[in-house]
Amino acid sequence: MRCAASFLFLLTLATGCVLEDKPVDAGTDASPDSGLCGGCVDPDPVCVESIGCVQCTADEDEYCTDQMLVCKTDEMKCVSCLDSSNCDDPGEAHCSTDTNECEECQNETDCDGIEGLSVCDAGECVQCTPATEPEKCGDKSCDPATRSCTDTVVGSQDVCETCVADSECGDEGAPSTSFRCVAMEYQGEPFPGDGTGFCLKTTEGGCERPYSVPISDRSSLSDGEPRDYCGIDENSATCPAVRALLNDDRCLNGLDEDCPPGGVCREVGSLQNRCTYLCGLPAQCPADPPANTCNSTGPDSDDYCGG
Repeated sequence: MRCAASFLFLLTLATGCVLEDKPVDAGTDASPDSGLCGGCVDPDPVCVESIGCVQCTADEDEYCTDQMLVCKTDEMKCVSCLDSSNCDDPGEAHCSTDTNECEECQNETDCDGIEGLSVCDAGECVQCTPATEPEKCGDKSCDPATRSCTDTVVGSQDVCETCVADSECGDEGAPSTSFRCVAMEYQGEPFPGDGTGFCLKTTEGGCERPYSVPISDRSSLSDGEPRDYCGIDENSATCPAVRALLNDDRCLNGLDEDCPPGGVCREVGSLQNRCTYLCGLPAQCPADPPANTCNSTGPDSDDYCGG
């Protein structure tokens, strides 16, 4: 009996020892070789034994490149840029050293990596400005609205011809500071209203027919300084209508609609079906006959040039 009791005591003691011994769960505890990492996943997929899980290192930056970012190795994190070569948006071409974010350009160097847009203007990389036009556009003009080179030769546009930049306006084919590209109106509305202007001469030195109507305090498309110009009556005519008369354009169907906006189809002198325009004074008409008069002819009582 004493032997049996001793056996039961030993068996109970052994069972208790097993119940108090907690087995290792290999699925939850880090292995002795895992260091500080214990398995790294996004957004910190890279293991650095002495630190733990980080976003990137100099040798492992795939997580950054997959997001179109770069690795800032001293902090082992992904950022938008390290220098301006990482910034390829024309509106955000400068890399801030404080935030490592791309922002508006500060100088031409910021735009070096953006092909065809090497000029920094108002925080944006563009092709040209009026000031850089000779360098960037050669003998062509720079559109100040789009800040891009055009196909128009500098100085090639005559008075009352269309333009987008002051430099396009010339005097006998040569650039002239007396002529500028001016936005115009017709009957109180912008004309043509798409960023296009017309070459007009400033009033300095006087005006010549048919551009005898002063247009005051108006800025050109390339220059914000208001000036006075030798123009036309914007209530009754447009530059295309004036040019049509000067070019002896015909309206073969005899209809006003055959002429440019602001033009009318009339008999000019003895010439039938010619495009002309309404006038208030002979000075608003060309200097040479038969278009130099301002009268009415036929059943229409409105005065027009050449009537």
